Amino acid sequence: MFCTPRLIVAAAGLAIVAAVVAWIYRQGGDDVRTSIERQNNEAGRTADDVRTRFDLALRGCGTSAPASADGFRRVVGTDLIGGRGGTPADQRKIDRTVVGICAAAVWTKGECAGRGEGR
Repeated sequence: MFCTPRLIVAAAGLAIVAAVVAWIYRQGGDDVRTSIERQNNEAGRTADDVRTRFDLALRGCGTSAPASADGFRRVVGTDLIGGRGGTPADQRKIDRTVVGICAAAVWTKGECAGRGEGR
């Protein structure tokens, strides 16, 4: 049958193969576990960001009086008073008001572009 040295070599070879298979299996598990941990961490960061933005939005939902009527008047202007939008002169009044609001960055660039700035 088998002699002892051949049996020892076969057992050692089988042990090496089993160790390699176990190592590969464990590496695959580690990769999956690491991937899941990364996804969990990213989800946690996203949830924290959303919660922070929500908290900030709630803080900004209050109402307050303008710092000064003069400052507000300088930004918005008084051109719009009496304008109804039916004549070219009224449209110029509206345009001058929009220019002041856009220049003071009260509206975003997209909002200003939608109201005619840059045409």
